[in-house]
Amino acid sequence: MKKKSWIWSLILLFSIVTGCSGGNAPQAGSDAGDKPSDNPPAQDAVTLDFWYGWTGPEAEALEALIAKWNSANPDIQVKGLSQSDYQKQLTAITGGNPPDVASQFGQNVVPWGLRGAMMPLDDYIAKDGVDLKDFVPAALSTSQHEGKTYAIPTAMHVSMLFYNKDILQEAGYDGPPETISDLKEYIKKLSVVEDGGRLQRLGLWPGMDAYTFSYAFNGSFYDEATQQVTPDHPGIQSAIKLSKEIWDQYGSDNLDRFSSGLGQYMSAQNPFFSGKYAMTIDGEWLPTFIKQYSPDLNYGIAPIPYDESNPELKNSGNVTTSVFYIPKGVKNPDASWKFIKWMTEPEQMAEFTAALGNLPTRNSAFSNPLYEDVPGFKEFLDYSGSENLKSFPASSYANEYMTEFSAQYDAILRGTVSMEEGLDKVKAKIQPLVK
Repeated sequence: MKKKSWIWSLILLFSIVTGCSGGNAPQAGSDAGDKPSDNPPAQDAVTLDFWYGWTGPEAEALEALIAKWNSANPDIQVKGLSQSDYQKQLTAITGGNPPDVASQFGQNVVPWGLRGAMMPLDDYIAKDGVDLKDFVPAALSTSQHEGKTYAIPTAMHVSMLFYNKDILQEAGYDGPPETISDLKEYIKKLSVVEDGGRLQRLGLWPGMDAYTFSYAFNGSFYDEATQQVTPDHPGIQSAIKLSKEIWDQYGSDNLDRFSSGLGQYMSAQNPFFSGKYAMTIDGEWLPTFIKQYSPDLNYGIAPIPYDESNPELKNSGNVTTSVFYIPKGVKNPDASWKFIKWMTEPEQMAEFTAALGNLPTRNSAFSNPLYEDVPGFKEFLDYSGSENLKSFPASSYANEYMTEFSAQYDAILRGTVSMEEGLDKVKAKIQPLVK
């Protein structure tokens, strides 16, 4: 069994990828979907099964939109099902009994699309004149490969630095760290360590988001010219060295002991909410969670610290997405497309993402007044316009690449392999998949 500290590292490493809350998942026929319709379903109505990964309040927001669609479209009725086990989606598709519409994470689009699990949407896009130029390029790129569009991104996720203003002020800081050097200084000063190395507070969890910080050092995971995976790129190595340097200041045993007492992410005991972390790297949904679980927290949001030797790389970061797609083999793809097209129009996109505290993927949705009451939206919206944001390379082997990289990243931090050995293992396992 993996140790709890690595579980927390994964949460921090991939929290931007998920952007989903926990809680009891409303199933098909939830309260939102049972509201009376202005237009009762037609007797010969097409019924679409819609599987989505959101749960709790986020699922309720989605069910409200489904009810809105059903009310206006008696000929196409949608039944929502909160199903966060994405392997079941794939099993249903390969078994010939797929849902009619489904959600996914952007990093899974190209692998699934190339393997025939997702229908290309380009003919529908062209026929209905959907303006792909209205989508943020970094977000749209997660759904496209070699001229084909396999999904429509509905929400965009980016990480920023959150900091506890009270803790920083007590330490003599009147603002967040701006550079990598500042960050290392802050972490050391803000951490509280008892005799014997027992941790009471961490300035920042050292198993940081390796993707975000790799881009802060201008790292690249793939060389298009040579068609080689590059987990050993100098920028990626710099990001790992940063985390390793901080990790070694405290040691795996002390970090494991500390992490075993941390509260749940989706609760008032979240270590950032409770003051166990002075700073954290997290996504645009966190302010909405803070409002729900820790409304009195005095916090700020800041850009990811940059490498002072490369100031042109300010405001770097990793972009991920949540998407809607049509599984291969559905009986009514035209109806499925009509629903997806409607869901990803600016008005519905804003209604959904504002409820979740996510960023929309369409430029025309940014000015929707619904976002005025979303905490942290302005900071993340401004940040989302940075030219230094990147996405993990879309490929058929992206999942295998990220899984192996994460495993070796953990091993490097814990000292069970050297950085050279760990990154060589990633390259040896993934490069054969390129072809």
